[in-house]
Amino acid sequence: MKSLFCLAPAKINLTLQVLRKREDCYHEIYSLFQKVSLFDELEIERERPSFELIFECDEEIELEKNLLYKAWRLFKNTFQVKEEIKIWVKKRIPLGAGLGGGSSNAGTLLKNLAKLYEIERAKLFPIAVSLGADVPFFLEDLFAAEATGIGEILKPFPSFSVYYLLLYPGFKIDTAWAYHTLNLTKEKNPIKYEASLPPWEKKEGLLNDFKGLLYKKYPLYEDLERALKEVGAKGVSISGTGSTLFGVFEKLPTNAYLRLKKFLKGGKIFLVKNLNGSGGN
Repeated sequence: MKSLFCLAPAKINLTLQVLRKREDCYHEIYSLFQKVSLFDELEIERERPSFELIFECDEEIELEKNLLYKAWRLFKNTFQVKEEIKIWVKKRIPLGAGLGGGSSNAGTLLKNLAKLYEIERAKLFPIAVSLGADVPFFLEDLFAAEATGIGEILKPFPSFSVYYLLLYPGFKIDTAWAYHTLNLTKEKNPIKYEASLPPWEKKEGLLNDFKGLLYKKYPLYEDLERALKEVGAKGVSISGTGSTLFGVFEKLPTNAYLRLKKFLKGGKIFLVKNLNGSGGN
């Protein structure tokens, strides 16, 4: 096999609770990850004379800082691969949106490099963790997971059959800034979610410790949340450290999508469903 085409799915954090800061400067978290039907497209081609990374994207992406570049270099050095590859990427997942686009690209690349080079996937886990806390989730064949540690300890969680409206407000949130600014005064225990109950039906709702920080900095979020609830969202929250706000819908929210598309200025709105057995892997 010389080439592969694959889909790299976005993810949302149904909940994100920051428990404590570790001595290595990472943070212990409790989160529920959910893959959704918004994809970047990747095509990987073997036996190239030199490395190529081509993006079809609205923004310029620096090669050396890109996780795809870093993932390939780590893979190549770890398994002593002599040849180079070409990676073509069509970006649909917004950058800096809390939807895991970069992590998904890296995890999906590693997963498919394992196929191309016949490497046991479990051997790629250390590489995935070194690239970022979210990357192992995209290396695994999980549609939803309870994530602990820094996000790398994954336990399968039900992927409830629902739709989401993702509201990307048109600006990025820097993850390092968000964690640095978060006022974490003491360690805490997580409020856990039961596998038998959809998270948005829990009395505490969809908890995200960054919500207050972002709502204070960007009053727009209150308007967007109000709009989502007015069109029938069962739950509303921030994904990751932002900037995407999402609403949960138990039925296909076509009319809500059309209404909010007119309401949201300068950003993007995506109508997606949860992945629970088809696409993206």
